[in-house]
Amino acid sequence: MNSGSKEKILDIAVKEFAEKGYEAVATRDICAKANINISAIYYYFQNKRGLYEGVLCRVVEVLNSYLGDMIKEYNEFKKYTPVAEECRKMLQRIIHKFIEGICLPKVPKEIVTIYLMEYVKPSECFHIFEDSLNKVYMPIIADLLMEANEGRMTEENATLSTFMLFSQIFNVAVRKDSISKMMGWANYSEKEIKKICEVIDNSFIL
Repeated sequence: MNSGSKEKILDIAVKEFAEKGYEAVATRDICAKANINISAIYYYFQNKRGLYEGVLCRVVEVLNSYLGDMIKEYNEFKKYTPVAEECRKMLQRIIHKFIEGICLPKVPKEIVTIYLMEYVKPSECFHIFEDSLNKVYMPIIADLLMEANEGRMTEENATLSTFMLFSQIFNVAVRKDSISKMMGWANYSEKEIKKICEVIDNSFIL
């Protein structure tokens, strides 16, 4: 079997899991849509859970690609001793890019849907996000929070604040319809995202 078949299965699986959720997806339907024998699922992924893990790894790849420039900028940024205001601006850029990615969204909608579904109701495969996303981005956010506050925030409080920050971002992403209705917004556009970013900045970046 060739790698193209594996990628084709993943492409269709991403759409199926995003549309139906894990429980409702049948591997035979994915194979039918890919015009591939069901044995291909077992060959590449062993079973449905293995396929879902492959889908979550695809989500990680897409998000890391989207945020990659920010990570490179952070790594360069930390080579010298930035002042608090510089850390504050760097933190804002990272948070704003993340919010734009999942709220507009600038990341493919299916990827965002699966990402948010896992955070709303974590599966047994959530460790993939924990290891590949949380352990990468949360320490960066916590570090910038401490630096931006010039030592007035402990590492423990910065880490807790990071969890609260992401919870708030997930909330505004998951509840887009309710928020838009309450605010009288036609939809989430650049203007609305800017307002959301301002509120989150005021709440979490002192």
